Amino acid sequence: MLSEQGAADPTQPVSNSVAAAAQMVMGRYQEQITDGLRSALEILPAEVTDPSQYHLGLKPGARPGKALRPTLTMLIAEGLGGVAEWAQKLGVAVQLIHDFSLVHDDIVDEDRSRRGQPALWVRDGMPTALNTGDALLTAAFLTVTRSGAPPRLVQLAADLLGAATLEMVGGQQADIEATGKPPAELSAYLRMIDLKTGALLGAATGMGAVAARASLEVVSACETFGRTLGTAFQLRDDTLGVFGDSETTGKPVGNDLLRRKQGLPLLLALSCQGELGRAARSWLEPDGLSVGTLPAAVELLREGGVETRCAGLTTTWTEKALGAAAKLPLEARVGEEIEQLCRWLGERWS
Repeated sequence: MLSEQGAADPTQPVSNSVAAAAQMVMGRYQEQITDGLRSALEILPAEVTDPSQYHLGLKPGARPGKALRPTLTMLIAEGLGGVAEWAQKLGVAVQLIHDFSLVHDDIVDEDRSRRGQPALWVRDGMPTALNTGDALLTAAFLTVTRSGAPPRLVQLAADLLGAATLEMVGGQQADIEATGKPPAELSAYLRMIDLKTGALLGAATGMGAVAARASLEVVSACETFGRTLGTAFQLRDDTLGVFGDSETTGKPVGNDLLRRKQGLPLLLALSCQGELGRAARSWLEPDGLSVGTLPAAVELLREGGVETRCAGLTTTWTEKALGAAAKLPLEARVGEEIEQLCRWLGERWS
């Protein structure tokens, strides 16, 4: 049986103070991140500039992403007394890797929307989307090498980012191979999301320490914090993928269940006995679920306590991330902001 600790009530909204503090932190770096992304796109071939701008949410009226990863890079760097310009460019590089992965993920998952607008492959076709994703991947590493940081730090940053990218690809492949298969153990699932999401978030926080010329010990500690937070983030993401609201998240809700993808809600349901367990196992069949039967399936999951169990696991990993953050030699104010940001990420609805 799968187990979890520290269950929270998922129906309770994030406290206003936590949400406001988190939004303030995210907003503080938004303009610098946007400027950095625009500058990074200047190195791209003209043929992929428009689709890149579209996917990154840089066109007028677009709904931008949270830019969590570069925010963490710049926040950690600030808390360690780092160089803001280096942190901005290293953070932008991480965001470009993240967006490269999202282009490909939308194709693999057949998700037709992203951030409240048609996914790039829907708007421009799969060949253009794949080509654009490749361009973003390449631009990320050029952004690192042209960051202006000393060569030793550039090499360290490139190593961190390259290793994390390969881990992310491995995690994505593990996710692909698990789709529609018999239920995995919780440990295997957690390992998969550590690779798929944790690795890149770890690189983001580690790069913040690199921008501060921190010791390798501190870089490693920052990376550990980011990886742990990445697990909590993905647990919440999987939960929102089933129990969230598409208008709020900007992504289709329930698509993971329809694709028989073993995200956290389905994995927990498959471990249950009785009606819920039988139903969940039937959903793994090729014609197990349809758009018409999806709402009833989600309600069955809620009645079976799956949403609450998901919240409990997310809370557990959020607390682990906070414990890792507490060990970092951050300036006190930044440490407090990290705590607020972590708590918001573990309870968010978007």
